[in-house]
Parts: sequence; C-alpha cells; structure tokens
Amino acid sequence: ITFAFGMGGPLANFAGLLHMTMHSLTKSAIFFTVGHVAQVKGTQKIADIGGLTESHPLLGWGLVAGVVAIAGLPPLGIFMSEFLVVSSTFARQPLLAVPLVLGIVIGVSALFLRLNTLAFGKPRGGMAKVEASFVPMFAHLALVLIAGIYLPGQLVAWFQNVARLLG
Repeated sequence: ITFAFGMGGPLANFAGLLHMTMHSLTKSAIFFTVGHVAQVKGTQKIADIGGLTESHPLLGWGLVAGVVAIAGLPPLGIFMSEFLVVSSTFARQPLLAVPLVLGIVIGVSALFLRLNTLAFGKPRGGMAKVEASFVPMFAHLALVLIAGIYLPGQLVAWFQNVARLLG
C-alpha cells in the first residue's frame, strides 16, 4: 500500500486504494479465523496448532481461503490490486519492479509454508467447542472474490477520483 502511494500517479494511487480496501477485508476475515482457532485450540502458539482442515473443516478452509486471498492469487481482489501496483511500477520505474516482485514471492512463499502445517498437517491442539458465526469471515472473503471478478462502476469512479486528488 505504501509502495503504491510512494510510486504516485493515477494508476499507482488507484492500485493503492484498491489494495487498502481488499487488504482490510481479507485481514479482518483472517483475524476472525485466527481468533476462533485460538479459542478452539486453547492456544495462540502456531507450533501447537495443526490439521485444521481435518479437525475443524470450516475454520481450516476459511483460513486457507484467507491466506490464498492475502497472498494475492487470482481471481481475488488483492491479485488485481497487486497486479496494478506491479504494472505501474514497471511503467514508471522498471528497476524497482524487480525487488517488488521478489518481495511478493518471498512473502507468499512464507505464508504458504506456515499454512501447510496449520491447515494440512497432523491435527494437534485442543478441541474446545466454541460457538461463533462464520458469516463475517466468509462474507468478507466473498466481497474480495467478487471484487476480483467485477468492480462496480461507481466504486471504480470513486477510486479514480480519489487517486486524481492524491496526485
């Protein structure tokens, strides 16, 4: 987000605004999921949690969907915003695009390395029953998916106007 605004220009500013919005929706879904996992497993230690897709399928697959979204994979909204940031960087400062893409690849790799054990490893940790709604998590992820496929014209126009104001 900071990188996009630092690059400046209408496209980078548009990408920064879109990324800020998509990132907020995705992060809130992940925070909800991780909070629920901590309650169910009785710990916040990542090393003590594993196999969520097997032991708690909705939580496990919700976490997988959240990490896939935050990693910026298509067709999700963060992919669109990251693609626009990288594209605008290539257009304005091609040499800066190399470390940007390298940073994205390293970040995504780290996310998936950790996700592998949490979601697909051997089930471990507590099994407490916790009543919670999954609607907020999946509603936010649905909005990120929809935004990756279709952005309403009014939202695009609003982002464009704000991007122009930013310079």
